[in-house]
Amino acid sequence: MSSRDPKLLADLVLDLNKMKVPAEGAATAAKSDPVCLKDYAREENMIARVDPIFSEHKVNPVPVRIIIDKEGKVRHIHFLSAFPDQEKAITEALHQWSFKPYLQNGKPVEVETGIMFGRAPRPMLPPGERPATTE
Repeated sequence: MSSRDPKLLADLVLDLNKMKVPAEGAATAAKSDPVCLKDYAREENMIARVDPIFSEHKVNPVPVRIIIDKEGKVRHIHFLSAFPDQEKAITEALHQWSFKPYLQNGKPVEVETGIMFGRAPRPMLPPGERPATTE
């Protein structure tokens, strides 16, 4: 905290004493946040998949985060970087995808995962190192 007003700073410090921190686990028990799973959108977890149909060929990667509901349907789509036409095509396709419900303690829960459409970015190499070539 910073301020040039000493009274404001004193009041802010007193307000900190009024804060209540929930007991460990209490915050997550009250709300049902999705379980974050890397690479959940794999073939073995899918029931149905439709590939996006792009109107133009672009070479950029399109990273997407999705939330899959308890029934295995895509509930939310978040684009990290995409052109508008790519967003439209991918959204139309993802709404047709379905997954096996993910079970936690024997009960279905929502899942958050990431998917990369298009060309994947090249891995970063340490300075001075050259990429391997195939000749």
